[in-house]
Amino acid sequence: MRGNYTVLNDFESPPHEMLRSSFTDDFVYEDRRRGAIFPIMGAELGMEAFASIWDTGAGRPRFTVSETLAVRGERLVAARLVVDYDNGFALEAIQMLELDVTVTRVQRAFDFDLDDVDTAIAEIDRLHLESGTD
Repeated sequence: MRGNYTVLNDFESPPHEMLRSSFTDDFVYEDRRRGAIFPIMGAELGMEAFASIWDTGAGRPRFTVSETLAVRGERLVAARLVVDYDNGFALEAIQMLELDVTVTRVQRAFDFDLDDVDTAIAEIDRLHLESGTD
């Protein structure tokens, strides 16, 4: 997670192909924050929404994983993520990622409110049990 965001921090505007290649074909993003901003998105819409951060000139985002909350197996992580847009706006959330079986691309991503740690941990535990891996 930290590695992926470190790479993004190096770009003025990352190539769309690079963003898209970081998601599996069956990628799903869910915004589980109160007053959710984004709809459930697949790989194409997720890539377009993510790329729009740079494309719209909304700032130059810098991503920081400030705290790892839980890791389950090799494929699941929940962490506090800070996105500083360098224009006076910052977003903080708990982000949970599930990687694919190759552990190279994101298969699912969820955002939770910072105070919703219990729900994020319950979701990572559920997915870990569902996967049947150690």
